Amino acid sequence: VVAQTALALILLSGSGLLIRSFQALYSVDPGYEVADVFTFQFAPEEAHLVDGPSWAAFHVQTMNRIRSMPGVESVGIVENVPLDEGVRGVRIRTGENPDPSTSVLGSATLAAGDYFDAMGIDIIAGRGFTDEDAVTPGNAVVSRALAQTLWPGEDAVGRTIESTVVPDAWHTVVGVVDDILQYDMRGEPEPLVYYPIVFEVAEAAVTSPGYVVKTARAETIAPDIRALVREIAPSAPMYRTYTMQSLLDRVNAPLTFTMIALVVAAGMSLMLGAIGLFGVLSYVVSQRSREIGVRIALGAPTVNVQRMVVAQGAKVVAVGVAIGLGGALAAAGLMEGVLYGVRPLDPGTFAVATLLMLGVGLLASWLPARRAATIDPIVSMRVD
Repeated sequence: VVAQTALALILLSGSGLLIRSFQALYSVDPGYEVADVFTFQFAPEEAHLVDGPSWAAFHVQTMNRIRSMPGVESVGIVENVPLDEGVRGVRIRTGENPDPSTSVLGSATLAAGDYFDAMGIDIIAGRGFTDEDAVTPGNAVVSRALAQTLWPGEDAVGRTIESTVVPDAWHTVVGVVDDILQYDMRGEPEPLVYYPIVFEVAEAAVTSPGYVVKTARAETIAPDIRALVREIAPSAPMYRTYTMQSLLDRVNAPLTFTMIALVVAAGMSLMLGAIGLFGVLSYVVSQRSREIGVRIALGAPTVNVQRMVVAQGAKVVAVGVAIGLGGALAAAGLMEGVLYGVRPLDPGTFAVATLLMLGVGLLASWLPARRAATIDPIVSMRVD
């Protein structure tokens, strides 16, 4: 019983830490919305798609077709869908400091259409991309972190930048957008530059960008879009079909699985500990029924009898809790790598787990104690 109590407390504490970490992860603002957003990719192989401008025009036309579908609010394109793909690392320099030695490290991706609106990414200054930007190179949008890095305390709109994505091609910043978390909810926003999907060189064309569709039909719109893809690019299957919510659930899946496993194990251990304590004390009461009967016959109040049995159970629970608390504190340090937003040695979590274990233990002790208080002295002292 002591071992079961200790194990239950260790698992309860671990479960509590993971639950709080899980809540913290899902409360993080990634800089974009995950509700009602559908994303997919396809790689058209049409003969007329031979360079950057033709690719850009094709995707603009495709976005317009999707916009006309019932229930679609907005549609955009991005080279690297957040929570699904990584962005490329680049060196970025400004027109004010064109010396390559002054460049800063950042990231870059390509975007078009109503990408920022579809993803719910706030435009802080200037504007986002238009369809004209998608087919005419020369403009760019930067994230808040990149703007602050390149022009701290100054207006970034109207400035020019160049990066190693397309060396010696200068782009004018037309907008600043909020920072986003690209990989998961644990990271920090990266300085990011968004280029239009057409560049001055054909090699920069994106053959299979990720489409993001803002619609209340995010869970059911896939068949309609698949039919459209078959119509405009018969040989190009649609793939990487997700909702943003499913991508968020996927990146949080390891923590979710661990949390569920620990909660189930803790619940079972707690139940077994309570049953074990109840069984032991019930046996003790049956073995001491004659003694208890004599006490009652001599005038001992029933509350004293109950207190005696509960105290016996409480000693067992206290020993188990003491051992379990020490084990839980030691085990918490091993969980630091999977926790987010909560300290491994979180006092509140351990206090709640301890009180819950004590409460269950006392309840398991009280039931046999109640039975002991109802023992009939005459029956208990009868000689078989």
